[in-house]
Amino acid sequence: MRLLRTTEQLHAQGLTRTHIRSGARVKRWTRIVHGVYGAGDASPSPLDVERATALATNGVGTGALAGVLLLLDGVVLDERRNVVVPDDRAGRRRVRRVSVMPTNVIDVGQVRCTDGPTTLWDLARRLDDVTWEQAVESALHRGLVLPADVEAMAAGTTRAAARVRRVIRARGGLDIPPTESLLETLAVQLMRSVKGLPPPERQVALYDEHGNFVARVDLAWPSLGIFVELDGQQHKDQPVYDASRQTAIAGVTGWLCGRFTWDEITRTPAATARRMAGLLHQAHRRPQRRPQGATSEGF
Repeated sequence: MRLLRTTEQLHAQGLTRTHIRSGARVKRWTRIVHGVYGAGDASPSPLDVERATALATNGVGTGALAGVLLLLDGVVLDERRNVVVPDDRAGRRRVRRVSVMPTNVIDVGQVRCTDGPTTLWDLARRLDDVTWEQAVESALHRGLVLPADVEAMAAGTTRAAARVRRVIRARGGLDIPPTESLLETLAVQLMRSVKGLPPPERQVALYDEHGNFVARVDLAWPSLGIFVELDGQQHKDQPVYDASRQTAIAGVTGWLCGRFTWDEITRTPAATARRMAGLLHQAHRRPQRRPQGATSEGF
């Protein structure tokens, strides 16, 4: 994330206005907003501008800005005013003035923003169900919120609370582990479109007949004898490792494997769902057994 400095911070380092202007001319730093400079000569990004605005006003990042700073999956900056300041503060900056400032605030990316539970609740009023589910899965995985925090959001009659309840139902409750990547979340969401396919078990640890650990699979249907391998970025020797891993899992479980890439999940979802449906059809045509050493990991 780009390093930002206010003019006050630069002055505290002994730099005069002449030094600051000179540094900007030689592209040592770039003016982001009035009173805030960013390292390097790159043009200011929307995130640079939002962060710089929060710094310049001593404001608090909320909504999409807080979601991006917290690295919540699915969240992107929007056109809303995501920096809030007290409503008695004058100025022309692009901020939202509020009578009561957020109290659950943390420091991220050099600026103050709302914490995980507060941010997710704010986003529940802005995002659709699919995107909010992606955000909450990443927040649960990274420990930014607890299941109890999400459960508390479901209380009430607001549209945001209704969204929370729908997402909780869609994921099968809050007593199952979160997904561990955006790709996993997207796969879970896509698999719901496959008729007759129940929700998968997540993070299933597999052991051989001697109790030795074999592998952990992200998504599996033990009762059907299916597991899914998701391929993100490929590295050297990755195909060999994947083939060996798949062979080991199949040897212990006898399960069928569905392997899907990021592009297949995101760019050709309909074709991917049909492939998964075909795998389900194959599974129904053969006797299955649940391996003795299959366990689903919790929080």
